[in-house]
Amino acid sequence: MARIMVVGNANVDRIWWLDRPLVSGGRLACQSIEERYGGGGFNTGLVLLDRGHEVILVTSLYDDDRGRTYLKDLSKRGFNTDFVGLVPGETAAVDILVDPGGERTIIAPAGRRRPATEALPPIDASLVYLNAQAMSPAALRQLDDFDQVVSQYPLSAERRPANVLIASRSDVKEAAQTAWQAAAEIAAPRLETLVLTSGMQPIEIVSRQDSIIVELPPAAPVRDTTGAGDYFAGGYIDAILRGLDAGAAALAACKVAASYLAASGNHGS
Repeated sequence: MARIMVVGNANVDRIWWLDRPLVSGGRLACQSIEERYGGGGFNTGLVLLDRGHEVILVTSLYDDDRGRTYLKDLSKRGFNTDFVGLVPGETAAVDILVDPGGERTIIAPAGRRRPATEALPPIDASLVYLNAQAMSPAALRQLDDFDQVVSQYPLSAERRPANVLIASRSDVKEAAQTAWQAAAEIAAPRLETLVLTSGMQPIEIVSRQDSIIVELPPAAPVRDTTGAGDYFAGGYIDAILRGLDAGAAALAACKVAASYLAASGNHGS
């Protein structure tokens, strides 16, 4: 299978299963609390590992007991951790509040923005996947060394030269060709495909020439959809590496995401 470089976060997620929706001034009870590993780099990498790919994870963890344990666990799960750095600081969980209807409120630790990715490791990889908040100009130039780059759509409109951009419709609301023009500037000069997802609603695949709609089969509802976009990205990358076209890859990726959510998303119900 392929050798894939994954640039993205590895977090500790703390899930709070609430007994009712959040309202101003309300009093809530927590049915249960669950901690698990998460983050865009971890979740997408896990999907790719499960499909037999080699995953080189490029991220940073905090240099405390939790961070060092996390690093060991990543290695045990099969990640190549040669480029996982330990930085000074204390590991803090990302709190995710999930109400009975599945609505999520995410609370990230204050002042814990990870440093920009300064450089990519000088290794051979079939594909690079980017889900990083910030990348240095030097790291962006290094992407020229790789034939295939897939990236999540950067929320700050930072430059991401990629063949494929994956975006949620909650972040990109424009009509298809307007969205394409904005994406083409971000991913210049190599953008080929813009994938617009909207939960379990149809997916729109946009190219320079046209756009297509991919209808999705019904899926069982889950209470917690945390990580859905990450799982989708892993499934999409696996599919295109197996030679599927963009539409078929999107359909395969949705099935992958649904399977992971079904396995992890019904706790606390």
